[in-house]
Amino acid sequence: MREFSPELFGSGPWNNTTTVHPIGLLMVIALGLALLLLPRRHAVVPMLIMACFVAPAQRIVILGADFDFLRILVLFGWLRLAMRRETEGFRWMAMDKVILCWAASAVVLNTLSQGSVDALVNRLGYAFDALGMYFLFRCLIRGWDDLNYTIQAFAVISVPVAIAFLIESQTGRNAFSIFGGVPEITMVRNDRLRCQGAFSHPILAGCFWASVLPLMAAQWWQGAARRTLAGVGYVMAVVIILCCASSTPVSAVCIAAAGACFYFLRHQMRTVRWALAGTLLLLHFVMNQPVWHLLARVDFVGGSTGYHRYWLINKAVENFGDWWLCGTAHAESWDPGAPYIDITNHYVLEGVRGGLLTLALLIALISLAFRSAGYLGAAVERQRDKSVLAWALGVAVLVHTTNYLAISYFGQIIMVWYLHLAMVTSLYAAVVPARQPVRARAATAGRPMVAAPVSPGRRGPHATPGVTS
Repeated sequence: MREFSPELFGSGPWNNTTTVHPIGLLMVIALGLALLLLPRRHAVVPMLIMACFVAPAQRIVILGADFDFLRILVLFGWLRLAMRRETEGFRWMAMDKVILCWAASAVVLNTLSQGSVDALVNRLGYAFDALGMYFLFRCLIRGWDDLNYTIQAFAVISVPVAIAFLIESQTGRNAFSIFGGVPEITMVRNDRLRCQGAFSHPILAGCFWASVLPLMAAQWWQGAARRTLAGVGYVMAVVIILCCASSTPVSAVCIAAAGACFYFLRHQMRTVRWALAGTLLLLHFVMNQPVWHLLARVDFVGGSTGYHRYWLINKAVENFGDWWLCGTAHAESWDPGAPYIDITNHYVLEGVRGGLLTLALLIALISLAFRSAGYLGAAVERQRDKSVLAWALGVAVLVHTTNYLAISYFGQIIMVWYLHLAMVTSLYAAVVPARQPVRARAATAGRPMVAAPVSPGRRGPHATPGVTS
């Protein structure tokens, strides 16, 4: 089954073919060595640089195993963890177990659905990305300082990325096309250039930076020294998003702004969630169309394909019996006569690839991310800087979950998705003491959590390393 238009989503002759540019080769070697040698708090930076400056066609294929350069850096990262024993003290959380189940479900069910060795190899590659990146970031990011440093790295990197996007917007040519995987001539829609730089698609480029915006904005409360850099990073990210000229990233910015405003209602979020769910349910029954028809009306920059996104959800509901068990290899039958179906909805794509179980596990991941961000915020309620940052992590996850309604993730943006999941899980593991019942965690909302005192030279059974008061 062909799920994407090659013209729109960058698939081409470089897939499953070794494609190495001399500059790309130098970068993967230099960044790989940097990942091995840099201090732990800096080790995420090579991954960010690779994602933002090397187009996705750069890859090495060995015996059918396709390693793009981000995957190669993941291998360097795991070599680092083994050499430095940085997996010691790793604390298993519910998120870690669910992401393992999700990856296994995606591999097994998609292989059964497609019935081919190629499908198995393809899903194993996606599982490698998910588990390799997520657990690498879980081991590298352990506390608030690591989190803040990574956000500052995003702010610094955003400057050259924004300059490249501005040049592309003025010339109509993409300098990153030398690597392959992105067009040399910039896409045009409704007489607007849709810049993408080294990213897989203009929409994904904008969504990538929209998901980082909440964290950079939260740096304003992390001390005067970080405000200038945070402000610069925020402006550069907005410039990049505007250069993409796509409705989805602009919608993501609006979602991020709304999510930030709800910080002042954080103690009433249970009421807010039920009110939102009730409103959507009411609209579903009073509207002439299903409530997801609202997606058809979203268009911030002109030329949006909102109706197609509504159509996808509608067809997935109508054909539930076709995909719910283990996905389907015949989704193109939803649109008879079409050579492919452009599945620009990540939730629908999860169901098509892995059935209802895989989709449910993805939703469980999202739920756990929100829950972890909420408990984390409650644990540091009296510390404004950390409270704002915990809320920003939740808003970043919110941006991804709403992006999923309008685009299917692939390419570099999956890295930032797993990074955000790892961030919220690692901070939750560091701040919330182990073996504390969920009810007890909820009862401590509004009080800062600290580790129990431990006598010098001896660690108690419930001591939590990395706790910051």
